[in-house]
Amino acid sequence: MPSGSTPPIGSTPLHGAANGTGDLDERAIRWMRQRMASSGVGVIGDKARLDADLAGSITDAGLGLDDAWQMFSEVIAPQNIGLDSERFLAFIPLSPSVAGIWMDAICGTANFSAESWLEGAGAVAAENQVIELLVRTAGLPPGAAGCFMSGGSIGNLSALAVGRDQAAGKRVVVVADTAHASIDNALHILGLQSLVVPTGPDCRLTGHAIRAAVGHRDDIAIVVAAGGSTNAGVIDDLAGCAEVAADLGAWFHVDGAYGLTAMLLPEMRERYAGIERADSFIVDPHKWMFAPAGSCALVYRQPWLARQTHTQHGPYIDVLRTDDHAYNPCDLGYQLTRRASGLPVWFAMALHGLDAHRDAIRHGLVLAQRMAAALDACAATELIMQPELGVVLFRRTGWHRDEWARWAATLLRDQVAFVAPTTYRGEPVGRLVFMHPRTPLAIVDELMASLTG
Repeated sequence: MPSGSTPPIGSTPLHGAANGTGDLDERAIRWMRQRMASSGVGVIGDKARLDADLAGSITDAGLGLDDAWQMFSEVIAPQNIGLDSERFLAFIPLSPSVAGIWMDAICGTANFSAESWLEGAGAVAAENQVIELLVRTAGLPPGAAGCFMSGGSIGNLSALAVGRDQAAGKRVVVVADTAHASIDNALHILGLQSLVVPTGPDCRLTGHAIRAAVGHRDDIAIVVAAGGSTNAGVIDDLAGCAEVAADLGAWFHVDGAYGLTAMLLPEMRERYAGIERADSFIVDPHKWMFAPAGSCALVYRQPWLARQTHTQHGPYIDVLRTDDHAYNPCDLGYQLTRRASGLPVWFAMALHGLDAHRDAIRHGLVLAQRMAAALDACAATELIMQPELGVVLFRRTGWHRDEWARWAATLLRDQVAFVAPTTYRGEPVGRLVFMHPRTPLAIVDELMASLTG
């Protein structure tokens, strides 16, 4: 075709049976199967090398399948850390189930529009089954409901916006000194002010500490607690925090992005006493519910209050208001267009059942306890606190920031694990997070050898 001419309608290589992707589907499926079978620890990519290797990869004519796939499979894919690796023990790991991964791929293919009942009733109905499970487990009253969002940060932002709108002009939010960074960011965006309450050596926010910090103030809009803090994996005094929030007439929000999933275990449920009093909470299924990245379940005690804050209006949006509009996820959080990120969660649970998911959660708890016991028994290491969930904080005699950095670099170089040391009360310390159901028990011995060899 002559340069600059217009192709016939329907002749685009981007879509349809005549697309120019060749055997890309077979290559992709092979790659996905290999990845699901085993994900390595990975590497930290070198910017100069990546920039050089990818320079000129976007051209007017395109590279063609072989060269484009080679760029992906040999340049891009290997230059990443494997967040889904069973040896990823830093930050908060991901461990998506095989069923969840395949359903996520299906969602990407189908592009289910999970913003409204009008467009995606089937997908939304399935997501609502997961929300209902969380509502029942938490002990919220009938009528409690919620939706899925793309991550915990936007889930927290959405919930706190509703709390702000119910505060009658109050603008102060109680947060722990251990609160996740997304809380502070959300408060900044919403024009709210934080009242930071110090936690004790156990990193736990308590009702007593809140009362002491608040004193006689009458401007508290929201109380935020954690259902498993990110840095130390500690469950706050939810019952005490709920009691204070009720006395202050404040909204009670629980950031359970990482740890609240463990309430699915009967033996752990009592540790979350008080969650039934929350006005809102979040859980990130891409953490301990073994979903692919990009999912957050946001739950409200009174969802109609969320609709007052988040329902969007416009000439082309109001068509979403049908007889079933009460089920519109877009009316419950600050997000309109959204993939059906709850559908992979529902599918894996429907396929394998809750008991299989509970056993997978327990594996992380068992590993954390084994690691803690090994650290306790070693003369060169000191456990900072007994792990409540899957996070282990500890000291190594004589080690400071540089030694921790070298330890992490050596483990990555040797492909033993990816770890990220942290701080405790300003002190550099070791941090390990156990969540992946396939992390071998033998990793405890490997890590101890790295700390004492």
